[in-house]
Amino acid sequence: MLQRPVRHRPVPRPLLAVALAALLPGAARATDPAAPSAPAVTEVKVERTRPPRERLATLRFLKENRAFFRARLDQLHQTPQRGRGEATAIDPRFLAYQRMLAEVGAARDSAAGIDQERQGRGLFASINDLGRLESQLDQVERMLADQRARLGVLQGDFNGLQRTALAIVLSGYPRAAVLSTVSITLEGGRTLAVPLSAGQVESLQRGAMLQVFHGLVEPRSQVVEVTLAGDRWPQGDSGFVALEPPRDRLTLLRLNLSALEPAAGAPSIVASTWLHDAELKTHDARPEP
Repeated sequence: MLQRPVRHRPVPRPLLAVALAALLPGAARATDPAAPSAPAVTEVKVERTRPPRERLATLRFLKENRAFFRARLDQLHQTPQRGRGEATAIDPRFLAYQRMLAEVGAARDSAAGIDQERQGRGLFASINDLGRLESQLDQVERMLADQRARLGVLQGDFNGLQRTALAIVLSGYPRAAVLSTVSITLEGGRTLAVPLSAGQVESLQRGAMLQVFHGLVEPRSQVVEVTLAGDRWPQGDSGFVALEPPRDRLTLLRLNLSALEPAAGAPSIVASTWLHDAELKTHDARPEP
């Protein structure tokens, strides 16, 4: 389940430096020479056109070598083997799912019986009937609580498995042009338009960074499209960055805008990536009293 993008708001430079201290490469090494080495930064190229992606290469290979595979299959013969097949252990979660399905069916039948009994009586004639109704309402409440518990188990088993994330930050600001909007199009067509306010532009010019996206992505090849807009800037100028986010890791993509030139367009962005090390500890650089 994808997370919603973080809202963009101007952040003071001291606070932003502290917030990104754990993410930026070299931060721990700058504060303490004895700190562990920071993640290696990899430069990536911003292309003018979307990188081509070959589709269904396996199917074309099978079709071109169809005669060879058929000849090999004709040579196959069944040979009886003496042995004993042993089944592997079943995941306990799958057995628990069967039990939960049975509990859901029993709860549905109980709820249907309660509703049928309620509809059969048009008028509650005594206090005993009201007490029975209260007991039935308590039973329905307990069934709802059990259902919420089962949903929590399913959510923990499946939603918790996705931990591959991508964070995109902007740094620097061009001298030859004025940017008003930076749009990020993720794999699948989702577009995030980031308008640059006067405070954010001033922060970028002073060396701060602006986070434009932080969310979950799929651990496969990703192509991120960066579109720039502003005064004295080419209309519809875009560049493409190819990424390979590893599973269960946070990949950071930094787009440095300081080297942008209107003539070169978006491909003149200096882009780099690195992996966030969750075990890398930052050291306090404050002087001792």
